[in-house]
Amino acid sequence: MCNCRSYSEYFLFLVLSLTSYYIFIMNTAGETMAKNGLLFVSHAAKAHSVCQKASKHVQKTLYINFMKNTQNSLPVVSKEIEQLYTKATSECINLDVRLMLKPTEAAKTIKTSKPIDILLYDSALTNELEDIKKSVATLNTDCKLQSIDFSDVSLGDINTKEQEVKTYEYVALGGTFDRLHNGHKILLSQAVLRSKKHVTVGVTDVNMIQSKKLWELIEPVEHRIKAVLNFLTDINPDLEYHVFPLKDLYGPTKDDPKFQMIVVSEETVRGAMKINEKRKENGLHPMDTYVINLAEDSHPQRSQEEEQKVSSSNQRMRLLGTVLRPPVPNPNIPDWPYVIGLAGGIASGKSNIAEKLRKKGAGLVNCDIIAHDLYKPGLPLNGTLADAFGQHILTETGEVDRKVLGQIVFSDKDQLEKLNSIMWPAVLQEAQRQIRELGQQGYRVVVMEAAVMVRAKWYHSCHQLWSVIIPPEKAVKRLQKRNNLTEEEARQRIEAQPSNAEQIAAANIVFSPYWSYEYTQAQIDRAWDHLQELLKERK
Repeated sequence: MCNCRSYSEYFLFLVLSLTSYYIFIMNTAGETMAKNGLLFVSHAAKAHSVCQKASKHVQKTLYINFMKNTQNSLPVVSKEIEQLYTKATSECINLDVRLMLKPTEAAKTIKTSKPIDILLYDSALTNELEDIKKSVATLNTDCKLQSIDFSDVSLGDINTKEQEVKTYEYVALGGTFDRLHNGHKILLSQAVLRSKKHVTVGVTDVNMIQSKKLWELIEPVEHRIKAVLNFLTDINPDLEYHVFPLKDLYGPTKDDPKFQMIVVSEETVRGAMKINEKRKENGLHPMDTYVINLAEDSHPQRSQEEEQKVSSSNQRMRLLGTVLRPPVPNPNIPDWPYVIGLAGGIASGKSNIAEKLRKKGAGLVNCDIIAHDLYKPGLPLNGTLADAFGQHILTETGEVDRKVLGQIVFSDKDQLEKLNSIMWPAVLQEAQRQIRELGQQGYRVVVMEAAVMVRAKWYHSCHQLWSVIIPPEKAVKRLQKRNNLTEEEARQRIEAQPSNAEQIAAANIVFSPYWSYEYTQAQIDRAWDHLQELLKERK
């Protein structure tokens, strides 16, 4: 029974007690999740079972190391590579899992590229814990310890004769390696497992990626090379690595006799065959080929538009409608209304995106309509344009004939620049007037849609830039059909604009209405939901 002398004292006692308990619970909850973890298992055959167990303790990066013993043969490790990364795709989709291919007893010191916040260990290794701790050079000073029970894991029987792993001095492989995913990790790990000395990795450069889906969103080659080298060094720091920008299919493998084996996926077997044909022409022995199976993408939110395999294309598609670059405050424009600059080339579908945003509650300013209205008869601008390009651009009623003017400017860069210097200031002035008017009407968000948004740098007058892209060939066909143009005329107009890569270079969010209506709408929903969360924080 409480000895408090009054109800007020009792109430204060209760509040303090509950507050202390809440702080304790929150701190305890925070302690259960670490940023980066290193897990030791007693042998490799347990590796594929770690994801769900370890993801309860680790948020970002999980390293897995296995103890050297008779069951850790290369065939066992090869099988675990495939099983582990395939399971990681569905069981811990936000965790960067890395299976270290050098057993603990073979290493004097274990180093990881990221500091270790929690050391996880197989409960069967409790007696070896002190030695394990001493072997890790990258433990944080306040690193936590956590035992993991694997007693429910069946190791099974593996016929090592049927799964023999042959090793080589020099191993090669290539790929895009965009946003390193578990499929890439399988490919790289199998190459490392089969190398005794050296691994060469070609990372496809710009001229080899333009056939890829949403290639404009692929990371710069320097970033991809760094990520690959970081992963390779983490899983086995003792090999030699050469990671370089790959300019063509062959790289150094076509004429370097040192290479003995190439690792490919099911999709790139033909590439390996072509390389060996070229080696034969150069009087070299063909390389042995190891083919890995494609990992199934079991992401819980995978849509029917995405590939069934784990792929960079799927990852890029999932970036659509998400924040690629956080917005930077713009002190040169009023805080309200919040202006979204919507960019996109002719026939990209940006007007359709703008309409979807209008239905979400945004005000809409269409700069293309403003420009068309400025061509109407009797306006001073028409006289200015006639003086600049000739009276023949005007119809009998005094309106600018846009088709005639287009034939002049879209085939002559200088003429196009002249038109822009006349039109852009007038269009921007009217757009800003309309934005102020919509703000006065109560709109918190206004979308300013313009085909020239990027080239005119009008996004500097906006709080964010959202861009819309589709493949150029698709845009040409759309424009032909919509404007009754020849293919050459449509292509001229498309090529006169900034490329897709330029459209998204400064974009905060990117859309692509290339797939189904539902897939496009999902992109809009993601972007709008994030925007609403952002606006809650603004005064």
